[in-house]
Amino acid sequence: MMTTFSRRRLLDIAGSVTAASVLSALRPVRVAQAAEEKSTWNVKGLFMEACNCEAMCPCVVGNAPTPGTCGVLLGYHIESGRKGEVALDGLNVVRMNFLPGHMAKGNWRGAFYIDERASPAQREALSAIFSFKLGGAFAAQAGLVAEVLGVKFVPITFDAQGRQWKMAIAGIGDADITAIEGFDGKEIRVENLRGRAFPHVVAKSTHTAYKDFDLQWEISGKNGFYAPFAFNSA
Repeated sequence: MMTTFSRRRLLDIAGSVTAASVLSALRPVRVAQAAEEKSTWNVKGLFMEACNCEAMCPCVVGNAPTPGTCGVLLGYHIESGRKGEVALDGLNVVRMNFLPGHMAKGNWRGAFYIDERASPAQREALSAIFSFKLGGAFAAQAGLVAEVLGVKFVPITFDAQGRQWKMAIAGIGDADITAIEGFDGKEIRVENLRGRAFPHVVAKSTHTAYKDFDLQWEISGKNGFYAPFAFNSA
C-alpha cells in the first residue's frame, strides 16, 4: 500500500528539515563565539618593579644586568579588568623573574603570586592572564623561559602613595621604591621602551627582598620603576 502525504504535510516536513539544518549550521558558530567571549580579557591599573640592577636598569634598553644576573619582582594592581564575565577589579598579582645573564639569552626562571582574596573563578582567570602560556599577557616571552617554578595564591598588598610605591607578598618578599628626583624636582621618566607601552618613572629601592623556592636576595639602593599598565587579549 502506498502512503500519500498532503502538500501541507510535505511543506511542514521540509520546513522542519531546513530549520534543523540552519540550527545545526549555527551551533558551531555560537559555540565558537561563546568560547571567544570567555577567553576575551583586559586588565589595567598600576605597575611597579624592583630588581638588583643599579639604577637605571640597563636591561630595558637591551644591555646585560649590571650584577651579571637579574632578580626582579614585578607587581600589578588591577584597578579595572575582567575575563569574560569575571570581574577582576582591585586584585593584585606579582611576578618573579630570575635571569642568569642577558635577557635575550633566555633560561629565565619565573613564578607567579596571585591575590588570595580572588574567588576560584578569579584565580582561574588571573592564572590564565598572568602567564607565559598562549593567550597570556607574557606569551611572547615564553621562548625565553626555561622553568616556571609555580603559581601560589597568597596575601598581596600594593600601595602607591605619591612617589613612594610598595608591594608585599606575605612571607615571601617585598619591594619599597621611591622615585629619583630629577631636574627641578620632577620625576625622571623614560618612554618608548620596547614592550612597555607607558612612560616609566625611574626609582630606587629602600628595600627589596625575596625568598622562595631556591632563590633568595635582600638588597637596597637598587633599581625600580613604576607606571600605569594595560593589557588585553586583542
